[in-house]
Amino acid sequence: MNVVRSILGWIAPFAILAAAAAVFFVMGSQPPPTRSDGDTEAALPVRTAVVTESDGQIELDLDGVVVPLKEVSLAAEVGGRVRLKTEACEAGMFVTEGTLLLEIDPRDYELEVERLLREVAQAGIYIEEVEEELAQNEESIGLAQRQVELSQREVARLEQLKANRVVTESEHDRALRDELTAINTLTQMKGQQRVLEKRKNRLAEGRLLAETQLEKVRLDLARTQITAPFDGIIVNDPVEQDSYVSKGTPLVTLEDTSAAEVKTSLRMDEVARVWGSVASPPEGQPQPSRSGGAYDLPEVPAKVVFQIDDRRFQWEGTLSRQEGGGLDARTRTLPCRVLVSNPSDVTALDRYGQALAQLPPGSPRSLLRGMFVQVEVLVEAARKLVAVPVDAVRPSGDIWLVRNKELVIIRPTRVHATDDSVLYAADDSGILPGDRVIVSQLANPYDGMAVEEAPLPGASLSQPSPSDSPRLAREEN
Repeated sequence: MNVVRSILGWIAPFAILAAAAAVFFVMGSQPPPTRSDGDTEAALPVRTAVVTESDGQIELDLDGVVVPLKEVSLAAEVGGRVRLKTEACEAGMFVTEGTLLLEIDPRDYELEVERLLREVAQAGIYIEEVEEELAQNEESIGLAQRQVELSQREVARLEQLKANRVVTESEHDRALRDELTAINTLTQMKGQQRVLEKRKNRLAEGRLLAETQLEKVRLDLARTQITAPFDGIIVNDPVEQDSYVSKGTPLVTLEDTSAAEVKTSLRMDEVARVWGSVASPPEGQPQPSRSGGAYDLPEVPAKVVFQIDDRRFQWEGTLSRQEGGGLDARTRTLPCRVLVSNPSDVTALDRYGQALAQLPPGSPRSLLRGMFVQVEVLVEAARKLVAVPVDAVRPSGDIWLVRNKELVIIRPTRVHATDDSVLYAADDSGILPGDRVIVSQLANPYDGMAVEEAPLPGASLSQPSPSDSPRLAREEN
């Protein structure tokens, strides 16, 4: 038995290996299964939209806050007690130009006006007295002049008689003394006349000074009444009736409501588009500017939109100027102002951005300071643009086109983007008006993939519906 077991222990492994080799050769000798060629790749259905040509305008969407065009703080120009504070002088009240707001007690200034009137009248009386003295002096000078002439003739006659020894020397000397006396009297009269003239001039200057002081007091008297310099809203009224105010004390703050401004900011690429919206002047001529400065922004139209719940309201405005001399160091943007010339001219918009014929109940009556609004600045594009629906732009920036029933993948550089479309330059983007762009999703897309424009499950149109793309709906209309 031991011998048999030894023989079987050596033979069994070789037998197993031989059987395995036989099975391998038997299976390898069978012919390979017949292969059948697969069907041709089927075109994938896709949903597309049409590329349209842009209207040549780029809409810059900005955020802003409404600020007053002008805010004036009226201060007391004269001191005194506030005798009257009108009902219109209350914070939040709307006042028109010329409305009386406050009145300072005018009695001190009225008395000063009366005093100066009397002083002017008194100066006039003094001048009349001097003029009368001048008239009398003029007559006296005439008489003195005649006396001098008579004395001179007498001296001349006595000189002839003296030569003929008709009169004595003493008589001739007496005639000379009379002549000197007459000349002295005439000289004194003329000196008195000059003094009276200077006195008259001094009194005239005194009257002019009194009249100037009178005008000043009358001006102070007029300043006791504080009126609204323009139409606006009272913002602050810190002074109450019967309180004493000195010159320079703030009385009331008034905000101009004839126009409003929106404070916003532009990125430098947006500023470049605003600069590019103005046609270049002929060669050799300077760029047109409102003030000739290099810091002026071109005046371009803008729209100011304010939203209450699901309702939107719009005002027409103009990008009027930049604020300050350069970029904000924190945000690296250029602060600007949008001017709204008529803040009360409000238009209600529907869900597609179209103007309604009438304002619905509860609409704002005007722009109010502090409103956070959206600003849409419309600038002219310097290049021809095409508009692609935003659904057709992939997260990577790729755009899938359908050309000759094949997929074409491109990655152009966008010029501008809005909520529902992306703009590209028509000359170097590779996209042309009328191209079909894919707005549906594809798994593993590649150039040359066979595609077919057909509705997908759950989609009834080959283009986005107007409700999905309000701007495309407006363009189609």
